[in-house]
Amino acid sequence: MTMNTTVANITSTTVTLTEPFRITLIVIYTFVLLVGITGLTLMISLLKTNIRSVTTIAFLNLMVAHFLFLLTVPFRIYYYATQTWKLGPGMCKLVSAMVHIHVYMVFTIYAIILTLRFLHYYKKMQWTEFYRRLHALGASALVWFVLLLIMLPLVLNQYGNSNDNKKEKQCFQFGNMIKNKAVYALNMILSIFIISVSCVQTGIQAIILHAMIRKYGQASRSQQEFWVQIKNLIFVLIILTCLVPYHLFRLKYLNDTKNLYAVNEVFLAITGLTCFDMLTFTGRGVCQVCWT
Repeated sequence: MTMNTTVANITSTTVTLTEPFRITLIVIYTFVLLVGITGLTLMISLLKTNIRSVTTIAFLNLMVAHFLFLLTVPFRIYYYATQTWKLGPGMCKLVSAMVHIHVYMVFTIYAIILTLRFLHYYKKMQWTEFYRRLHALGASALVWFVLLLIMLPLVLNQYGNSNDNKKEKQCFQFGNMIKNKAVYALNMILSIFIISVSCVQTGIQAIILHAMIRKYGQASRSQQEFWVQIKNLIFVLIILTCLVPYHLFRLKYLNDTKNLYAVNEVFLAITGLTCFDMLTFTGRGVCQVCWT
C-alpha cells in the first residue's frame, strides 16, 4: 500500500496525513469494524445450513475473508489516531497487504456467486451442490491455499523493498514500489480486469431483471426467481459502490502516487464497507438467502 497526501510534514520520502483525512479514515474503519463484527455474529447461523451447497460454501469463504480483514482493522484505527507505528515493519506489511487481499478475495467470491447464479438462470448449469461435504471443504481449502501460499508472499514481497517505513515509526508508506514497472503493470491489469468484469456482470444482471419484468409484469414480485435476482443485484451494487470506484481512481493514482495518496486511502477504506453484505443477507434468515 502507499502513502502520499496533499499535506504537510514531509520527512524524507514519508508523508503525514492531515487531520481531516485521518478523522475520515478513523470514522470509516470504525464503522467497518462495528458493521463487520455485527454481521459476522449474525451470519454464524449460516454454519447450520447445508454445507454442501455451492452458494453456502461461497458465503462461508466470504465470512472468512471478512474475519481475517477485520482482525487488522483495529491496527489501522490506532495508527491513524496516533500517527505512530510501534509493531515493526513485518506487521506493517501484513496489515497493509491484508486490505488488498480482502479486496481481491471478496471480488473473486462475488464474481463466482454471480456467475453460478447467471448460469443457473440460463439453465446452463443444474449442479448446485457438492456430492460430499468433504468435497466442499476441499474446494474451499484449495482456494485459500492458492491465496495464502501464493498471493500473500507475493504481496508481502511487493511491500518488502521500500525503506520508507524504516526511517521513522511510520506505516503504509510503499508509494515508491509503484515505480517498479512490474508492480505498476500488475496493478493496472488487476484494476482494469476488475472494472471490466464488474461492468459485464452488471450488464448481465440488468438484462435478466429487464427480461423478468417484461415477462411477468406486476406479478414479478410473486416470483421466487425475481427475488433471487434482487439478491444478485445487491451483490452488483456493493461491487459498484465499494470496489469499482477504488479501482477507477487507482488508474489515476498509479501515475501520481505522491499527490493522490490521501484520496486513495479513503477509497481503499471504502472497500472495507463490503462487510455490509453480511447484514444485507440476514433478514428473513440466512437459509433463504443462500438458495441452492
